[in-house]
Amino acid sequence: MLSITVNGKRVEVAKEATLLDAARLAGADVPTLCYLKETGALTSCMICVVKDVATGKLLPSCAAHVVDGMAIVTEDDEIREARRAVLSMLLNEHAGDCEAPCSLTCPAGLDIPRMLRYIAAGDADAAARLARRDLVFPATLGRVCSAPCERVCRRGQYDAPIGIRAAHASLPINSLQADVSGSGKTAAVVGAGLAGLAAAFTIVRLGHACHVYEKRLRACESLRARSELPREILDAEIETIRAAGVVIHLETDVAPESLLQRYDVAIAACNEHHESNPRIFDAEEESMYVRAVANGKRAAFEADAFLRKRPVQSAKPFNSSLGALAADELPHYAVERLRKAAASDVDRCLHCDCLKRVSCKLRQYATEYGLGPRIKRTIPRPFVKPIERSDAVVFEPGKCIKCGICVALTRAAGVRPGMTIAGRGFDACVRPALGATLAEGLGSAAEECVRACPTAALAFRDSEETS
Repeated sequence: MLSITVNGKRVEVAKEATLLDAARLAGADVPTLCYLKETGALTSCMICVVKDVATGKLLPSCAAHVVDGMAIVTEDDEIREARRAVLSMLLNEHAGDCEAPCSLTCPAGLDIPRMLRYIAAGDADAAARLARRDLVFPATLGRVCSAPCERVCRRGQYDAPIGIRAAHASLPINSLQADVSGSGKTAAVVGAGLAGLAAAFTIVRLGHACHVYEKRLRACESLRARSELPREILDAEIETIRAAGVVIHLETDVAPESLLQRYDVAIAACNEHHESNPRIFDAEEESMYVRAVANGKRAAFEADAFLRKRPVQSAKPFNSSLGALAADELPHYAVERLRKAAASDVDRCLHCDCLKRVSCKLRQYATEYGLGPRIKRTIPRPFVKPIERSDAVVFEPGKCIKCGICVALTRAAGVRPGMTIAGRGFDACVRPALGATLAEGLGSAAEECVRACPTAALAFRDSEETS
């Protein structure tokens, strides 16, 4: 056995142990992208570097072996900067979306591709539940929203954008019950417009009791003048908010601060001045209705964090974005995506979102090491390459970091011809060997390769991750 000190903690390891083995034994979290126990060290990314205290050198922990009496640190400013540099280089070569442009643009954060997939699969109830969760007023916004999502829909670069607003307008108006146990905490909302009711609906779904106070005769009074919005649609959606447990008091004019004697927190959604108080949260009503809903949801999350004595989650996850496609990229992006003979409008969706947006380690580390929320390129984005599909797997070359894990796994499994790294330098790429199809290249190792892939370069085509 060998002795090594990791971040001041002494551990005993086997003679053949690596610095990564020692770090993990000591409870240190060292990031890895190209390392897999089954394949051993591939040393293609260098994100796992740690520092030898005696020499000050940075060493790849997945490949460097323990020397008896050694001392290492796994985290300091120099190490973090080295890892950031590795991530920056990898992201410069990354050509793919973490989130679909439509979802990123929606102020309320509607998971549009997922909703469209539900509709295309004939599951209108699942689509309605998702739209209710994200938009609160999906049927109402389906009539009055300015639809910023449709302006960035990538399908519009080929012919016409997907009718996203019409899609959620057509969904059934179903109630969505609170899905968590009660917290015993109470919230009051002043103002029963879109922002106020969105805040109330969200706070109830987060487990707190909520009462809404509105000085006018009806909720959402300003919306009722919109000729394109049937009153029965608006009233039906207000009823779903009541059905979720929200109590609405009409013709009751109160100030937010006056409610703090009876409620734990108050949310001001009346666009009126109120005294500064850490227990009062603002939800501004806006003329852009979907932004008003977003403001209400944000205020509810802030109030929930206060009630549970938790920090507000402020850091947005890193997002890689292709942006608008160049004219000569359109045919390449369309491969395996564009369905010209689609049965319905929702079937025309190109599904620009990432199928592994949660488990992608590149995204996780980019978020952790502060490279977001948006990608900052120092070289032009790589040219978009076509995706490949087999019956079960989709391969997006633009998201591949050339770690070599799938190459090693197919080789170990005896797959012929397997996967290979072809080309040199910036032109190097992973692909099925000898012109084989994706199914032939992955062979019996397909599932293992997908699960081991550190990004979304390999993903199951009929399985998506949700945050």
